[in-house]
Amino acid sequence: MRTTVGCFACLAAAMGSVAFATPPTQTEPTPSYYLRGYYKIDNQRPTWQVSDSSPWSQVKTNAPWVNPLLVKWGYVPFTHDSKHYYCMIEEGARTGSHVVETTFMCGEPDTVLWLLQNNWRPSVPMIGGGPPLESSLRPRPTSGN
Repeated sequence: MRTTVGCFACLAAAMGSVAFATPPTQTEPTPSYYLRGYYKIDNQRPTWQVSDSSPWSQVKTNAPWVNPLLVKWGYVPFTHDSKHYYCMIEEGARTGSHVVETTFMCGEPDTVLWLLQNNWRPSVPMIGGGPPLESSLRPRPTSGN
């Protein structure tokens, strides 16, 4: 009898803690990024664009304008200057380098959807179109002496 009462007491305590548990909240803020620049996705090939000082704010995937098909294929929804964008984010070293970088390739929703429907996935060009070198990284001109 005591074991039965003890089992029911433990079961009631466990169920009580579950009954009063609150579900996890979905109020976690999404990250914002301040990009120096990004590759703009268009119908030709991504081209380097200098970004302004406005933040790129990641949007939750349940926002009304977000297309679940694009999210499924790896595009991340963002807003920038009150406009909607989808970005493909790649992390890794560029060809011929060991320096790991995060590369953002962003485009307008209609353009990104059209490219996806036509089996085209953006890739960073190997030469040209990249960010300009910082002045400290540019080779110094040699004098004719």
